[in-house]
Amino acid sequence: MPEPDSKEPLNIYSKKGTVITVRSPIRNRILYLLAEEGPVSFTRIMEYTGLSKSTVSGYVNTLEMKGLISVRTDPRDARKKTYQITASHIGNITPSVQTGTSDFRELIRQAYAKYDKIDYKEIIPHIIKVALSEAGINIDPVIMRGGEILGQAVAVYLVADTLDKTLANITEFWKHYGFGEVRIRSTDPLQIEVYHCYECMIMPSDSGKSCAISCGMLKAIFSAYYNEKVNVEETQCMTEGHDCCCMKIIRP
Repeated sequence: MPEPDSKEPLNIYSKKGTVITVRSPIRNRILYLLAEEGPVSFTRIMEYTGLSKSTVSGYVNTLEMKGLISVRTDPRDARKKTYQITASHIGNITPSVQTGTSDFRELIRQAYAKYDKIDYKEIIPHIIKVALSEAGINIDPVIMRGGEILGQAVAVYLVADTLDKTLANITEFWKHYGFGEVRIRSTDPLQIEVYHCYECMIMPSDSGKSCAISCGMLKAIFSAYYNEKVNVEETQCMTEGHDCCCMKIIRP
């Protein structure tokens, strides 16, 4: 059955080689909740969406039928159920409103003159991302997952026995591999600034927050450091006119 409002972003999920699309804002909110918090109760979904029991029941039943979530019944009390996402979020498609790509094309032409450490091979990922964005395609969830894979691989070298040592290792790693200059904005909450951020410093000014790889890497590294799953929120980005990007580490 087609989704009701074609103006809403079309979110794309993948499960066992099958692509599933969801446009309903409420269904996407429920899937976002499950992805962020893990298995949750029916009551938590009602609380998060602000909807009635019967309405939520209709939405979760549809998501279960689509194969996007699974339901587990408490063996001690059949009335209690928990819900868990079973698909991976790939990205979304939405009508493009980007207007800054002509500036980006000029930056591509001037890449050697404007940035000492950038050549055309290095900006190919940026070009691909802008081209997808022009078509209304956002694959940041996949890019972030790539960052997590990289972060998991290097965490064994970067995670130390103290936070200060771990931050020092991250700072050196970012500098050595040209990802940017790391500074610590605060430790409670933990907020990490990145100046001269490779991911976004030549992206169009209206392209939105662009540091998916850095967010994914930091998510994996600090999940390893704290020995628990953390989330990372990009609170500001150079594409928004700031002089640096900033990532906030969020613990459960």
